Amino acid sequence: MKKNCCLFILLVMLSASCTDSGAMEPTPTQKPVEAVEPTPTPISVEVIKTLSYAGDDFRQKLDVYLPPIGQAPYPTILAIHGGGFRARSKELYQNIGPYFARQGYAFVAINYRLIPSFKYPAQVEDSFCALAWLHANHDEYGFDPNRVVVMGGSAGGYLTAMVGTVDNPEIYLENCPNPFPAGEAVHAAVIFYGFYDFTNVDDFPKSEFDSLEMFWGGKHEEISSQQLVEMSPIMQIDGSEPPFIILHGTADKSIPSVMSERFATTLEQKGVDVELVLLPDVDHAFELRPLTGEEMTLSLNKIETFLDQVLAP
Repeated sequence: MKKNCCLFILLVMLSASCTDSGAMEPTPTQKPVEAVEPTPTPISVEVIKTLSYAGDDFRQKLDVYLPPIGQAPYPTILAIHGGGFRARSKELYQNIGPYFARQGYAFVAINYRLIPSFKYPAQVEDSFCALAWLHANHDEYGFDPNRVVVMGGSAGGYLTAMVGTVDNPEIYLENCPNPFPAGEAVHAAVIFYGFYDFTNVDDFPKSEFDSLEMFWGGKHEEISSQQLVEMSPIMQIDGSEPPFIILHGTADKSIPSVMSERFATTLEQKGVDVELVLLPDVDHAFELRPLTGEEMTLSLNKIETFLDQVLAP
């Protein structure tokens, strides 16, 4: 009986020893598991693709991004892509479009006819015709016709400047199926590194002249001075323009930032509300980079603050 009792005590001691070893503190290479916050699911944006705004040409199409927040009518951005009048498409805005939609904007990204098949004024015609479509369809898609912004970069920045400065666009609307609205059609303009003056092309890099000559329809010296004035947004400024924000990198080798500086100065001299944002050591096409990058984070913050101010009731 005493032997069995001792055996029982020994078994209990061994069991306790095993239990203690399982409760040892983690070694230095073992780190306690920390709780990780789940990554939030992006808010879904409704995208309506490839709507026609003029004729049957595959280039005269647009995409609509509708906001998942807020209530219609929404402030609306008409976005015109760059690409030297010869390349790219509305897909350029497949990141920026959803971004602004999640901020409560309807976003309309357009294609337009390109060189060499189409020269001036086709690209300007398409830009104004897409704007006419936006106003004609504001009820169906929830666009606010009293808070319309036009946006573009490079060649699209030029077209944005034309839409923002031309007072009488009838010469560009002959073949447009929708009527152009009476009164103020654009309430703000956002330009990434545009160009604005064809009456003097000394500042244009020679590498850009092939595209420009196809757009003009000939060499610069072959184009009449009247047409050069007509094509130049800076020559259209009369003080009736909507507010502008212009963003340009100082290291831009395709379109020197001095062009935006001159355009902003001319707007300001005419009494137009304008904000010029020069990005030190930033080169061309920076809005094609990730939206979380330094240049675009700064630019988007500037644009949103600007739009909050100029579109406020």
